Amino acid sequence: MTWPENQEDNEEEDWMMNWDRRRRTAAVQVVCSVVYALKLHQVYYSTKHHINKSPTTLKGKKRNAPRDDLCRREFESIKEAINSVAEAIREGNTIAKRGQARVYSEEEVFAELVNLGVDKRLRYRGYTFLTQNASRVRAFFGCPVEERKNFLLQLMYGPHNL
Repeated sequence: MTWPENQEDNEEEDWMMNWDRRRRTAAVQVVCSVVYALKLHQVYYSTKHHINKSPTTLKGKKRNAPRDDLCRREFESIKEAINSVAEAIREGNTIAKRGQARVYSEEEVFAELVNLGVDKRLRYRGYTFLTQNASRVRAFFGCPVEERKNFLLQLMYGPHNL
């Protein structure tokens, strides 16, 4: 594998590792928000329950109304934030899947050589040549089907591989 090919593979791996780290961080943030919402819910209802035990007047109920609205708004805000983060994670997963290079199995490489009608001796040699390097496989499958056989011959017997 040449240096540029190796560098490209490293950058791709780094990008995926960074994305995975960011996705895990976002998931932790969602969990923290849920825990916060549950704690807020617990505190809200325990104080409300405590307040309801004591004798209250109509005036006291009016004082609790702004507190009820505040908690309701806080819960809605947390819910929206959680939904936003979850949606961002889903979108990121979709983008990451599209951005990943297709990895061809050895069976797919061999089947394609058979489909192209490559002679047995050349097929085995071509199969070994291609599977030694993932970038060769990507380049091979990146060519139009009708040009793959000639491309393989050029890769194997070109001046840079003598």
